[in-house]
Amino acid sequence: MLPMILVTYEPHKNSQQNFLQFCHTFNILYDLQKFMIELETNLNAFVLGARNALGVPALILFSAMTGFGSLCQEQGLSIYMSLLSTILIWGLPGQVVHVELYGMGAPLIAVVLGVAGVNARFMPMTLSMMPVFDDSPHNRRWNYLLAHMISINTWTEMLTRSPEIRADRRMAYFLGFSFTCMNAGIIGVFQGYMLFESMPQIISLSLIFLVPIYFGLIMSNTLNPSYLLAFLLGFILGPPMHFLTPQWGLVLTGLITGTLAYLLRHKLSSDKNYKEVNG
Repeated sequence: MLPMILVTYEPHKNSQQNFLQFCHTFNILYDLQKFMIELETNLNAFVLGARNALGVPALILFSAMTGFGSLCQEQGLSIYMSLLSTILIWGLPGQVVHVELYGMGAPLIAVVLGVAGVNARFMPMTLSMMPVFDDSPHNRRWNYLLAHMISINTWTEMLTRSPEIRADRRMAYFLGFSFTCMNAGIIGVFQGYMLFESMPQIISLSLIFLVPIYFGLIMSNTLNPSYLLAFLLGFILGPPMHFLTPQWGLVLTGLITGTLAYLLRHKLSSDKNYKEVNG
């Protein structure tokens, strides 16, 4: 009787193992299919971001970095250091400070503190972008890469377009947009470095100012009254403050105009709502 039980039990055991193996294989195939769908979706979002960057944003960065490349050649930096400055610092004001301090022969600690001080402006920009990726399912370790890729162009783009993009596709879109802008900047640095001899200094310096001009045009396109007020006040107050104190003119202008716009934001919003209600 016992051998008969063992004989009848063995196939039953094998069938359970086969069933478990089938379920495991099915789960693997399901996960693989899900991964491929997500990969295709993220790839589409990445390509969309790259395509949207291949316009004015990439052209502006390409032109501005062309001027920066000429500045690097003038200050005696190698082509490799010029390209690494773009990749590792990725902020034109900080890159300019790096090149100027390096050309003056400043010690390393002075260069690091100078670049860090200028790029401290990215801290509020990064904090304001954190809610954009809150619902994204990516590993939070990727946030360090996302923070490094933030620039004026990418920051403005994501704050403007993020409501139109699904949360699970924002990271791919952001990386596509950012990498395209960075590649355009790298190519611009290489071109400016190689064309230094044939490019007048006034042109290379003018190209560097394209980025803040572009940013100002983007900010002036907003419908928020407080933003417009800060932009107009900065445009008016900036030149006299620079002549008054060139070292602190920009900082004081931003502090004064931003504070005034912040204090008057409720009054401006209430006036706008009043006009809309009363026709």
